Amino acid sequence: MFAPLFITTIVKAQSYNYYFGNIHAHSSYSDGNQDSLSSQMTTPFQDFTYAKQSQHVDFYGISDHNHAQAGMVSPTYFHKGLRQADSANVDGTFVALYGMEWGVISGGGHVLVYGYDSLIGWEANNYDVYVAKNDYRSLWKKINAKNGAFAYLAHPNTGDYDNILATSVSQIADNAIIGLAARSGPANSSNTTYSNPSTSNNITDYNNALRQGYHTGAGLDHDTHNSVFGRQSAGRLVVLATSLTRANILDGLKRMRFYSSDDWNVKINFSINAQPMGSIYTQAGSPTLSVSISDPDGENTSSITVYYGIPGSGSSPTALTSSSNTNTLTYAHTINNNTSYYYYIRVVQADGNTMWTSPIWYKRNDAVTNNAPVAAFSSTADTICPGQEITLMDNSWNSPTSWSWSMPGGTSSTSSFQNTNVSYSATGNYQVTLVTTNSNGSSASVTRTIVVGPPVTPSITVNGNTLTSSSTVNNQWFYNNTIINGATGQSYIATQPGDYYVRVGNSFCFSNSDTLNLNTINGVKENSSLASINVFPNPTNGLVTIELNEFSAGSFLVEVINMAGQLITNKWVNDCATQCKIAIDLSIYPKGEYVVKIRTIKGSLTKKIMLK
Repeated sequence: MFAPLFITTIVKAQSYNYYFGNIHAHSSYSDGNQDSLSSQMTTPFQDFTYAKQSQHVDFYGISDHNHAQAGMVSPTYFHKGLRQADSANVDGTFVALYGMEWGVISGGGHVLVYGYDSLIGWEANNYDVYVAKNDYRSLWKKINAKNGAFAYLAHPNTGDYDNILATSVSQIADNAIIGLAARSGPANSSNTTYSNPSTSNNITDYNNALRQGYHTGAGLDHDTHNSVFGRQSAGRLVVLATSLTRANILDGLKRMRFYSSDDWNVKINFSINAQPMGSIYTQAGSPTLSVSISDPDGENTSSITVYYGIPGSGSSPTALTSSSNTNTLTYAHTINNNTSYYYYIRVVQADGNTMWTSPIWYKRNDAVTNNAPVAAFSSTADTICPGQEITLMDNSWNSPTSWSWSMPGGTSSTSSFQNTNVSYSATGNYQVTLVTTNSNGSSASVTRTIVVGPPVTPSITVNGNTLTSSSTVNNQWFYNNTIINGATGQSYIATQPGDYYVRVGNSFCFSNSDTLNLNTINGVKENSSLASINVFPNPTNGLVTIELNEFSAGSFLVEVINMAGQLITNKWVNDCATQCKIAIDLSIYPKGEYVVKIRTIKGSLTKKIMLK
């Protein structure tokens, strides 16, 4: 979990807005955009742009698979996805998120991972951070060790994730997992009229998690594999947040302030003693539950049902109370002192649309007399360069009304804002401390360490004409001591002989690798097995067909690279028999020579083409 369990909280309500979206979709960087031949969409940035124009989509997450079997052939693509999400994100208008779907279905289970800036995997040369296949315990540990990261269980099946939903709660897993999909799909829908809703139902898995003692919320997934981002159905994951920013959407997800909704704009306000869904807290007296439903389209509520259970009891939740044909429900549940319960809501509209909320966990403790905040915060980076500014974001519980930041050695060194910025002029380790206060008192202080220093000197490995930096982030490639515009990925495909090096860092501080001299490249060497690739017409005026003959069936990636080594477009082919044709339109690109590269898990093939 994001915060300690069963904390004390106050009765002062926080006002939240409702934001609608999805966090489970795929681009051609794994096995998404499967209709790219017709949609001409392949990259996460194109997919985010499309999602932004869909109805009732405030935020959108693309979670490409983490391994080559499902299309992720290199960590380079994961880092490109992160950068493209940054480019597509416009706080206040549209939030773009990029993560990964970790694991395999058979004998494992898929986990969405967000807030992690490195590809976690197990295949040779295809990960930044190693976790063995199906080693979920190690995955939870990696997520827990990463500031701001979290896990979300996608389309769970019986026995998934080391069978955690059928065994006693694992605190390591509980600390990492924030929710699961109450509904998922339809994954392969090509519908763009919002009329192909999911019929899946994972509420049994949700109930199993709760009865084992997990603190997990209920969401809705699209699991999109075609270029229909946000448009196959009106179903939405709904997040409660103070404003539409990436930091606040992620905060709402981490705190389980979300619900699964078949309806694309229905608003559910579920609280106990004024605390919102997702809350985990202790308070004197019995709880009073409050539910109100608002639908801008005027759709009627058929029923509201409250489910409850005892955390970790092994018994499934049951219905506590319900109401019919009303948009509100209030219920006072009398419980004994020092007992704990969880509660969640099921709402059904007159048209059959169904919503499930995340729970509220409540412990009665009549000895509680004050409700001071519990301080917590995150930062946009924990390791920075001198002069580089970072943002410190308050994540405190219990609705603090004032904040006291202490940042000795920083500029500025103190702040009373809820969120604040800081930079440091010299290298070293610096402590940042936060204390939060409300009318009931002040929190204990919480401290994080910020490391300021130059990056480690990178090294370069060579595989054919592909150069790979030892650093996964902040790369800039140089050729003959001249910057290569746009070459900022971990890998770079050299197109001509000469001297290459990579710089890691930014304008504040950086380190250069040793210079590597490549004297064996003459343009781009075409593979000896070129007979298996037919590119026509060549030269082309724009539309080019790529035909693969005598090519073993399987998944592969087609890339088009300009002579500066920059990727300009790509297409993922999920499955190709012994003969396969795909078409790519290059008419929007400048005239000149390009390289077509076929990437598979076993290797790659290349061929030059001329655009005239």
